[in-house]
Amino acid sequence: MSSIIAYSQVVTAEVPRASWDEAYFSLLSLKAHLQSLPGWQRFDYWARDLDDDNVKLMVVTNWEFPEQLALWLEKGVTTDSVLRSIDPPPISLTVDLYEEIA
Repeated sequence: MSSIIAYSQVVTAEVPRASWDEAYFSLLSLKAHLQSLPGWQRFDYWARDLDDDNVKLMVVTNWEFPEQLALWLEKGVTTDSVLRSIDPPPISLTVDLYEEIA
């Protein structure tokens, strides 16, 4: 029998190389902030260089209960809001919600 073990926001983005340092350190700061919130489980991100000198990244934020994820999305500083605030802004950005099933 399967069960849900995490509720996640998954953000994928492409950022200009000129924004990468700001994006990276802003995400590190966000992770430090998230660690103090109830229900937060983990924050992972991956990045790779693209041929056009941009950076593709994926960020996954996991929460224990759907209500905690919903509250963070409504009132918190989210991954997508951090990335939208960098300068120059992301070339593309998508946000999806998932349930991790084990």
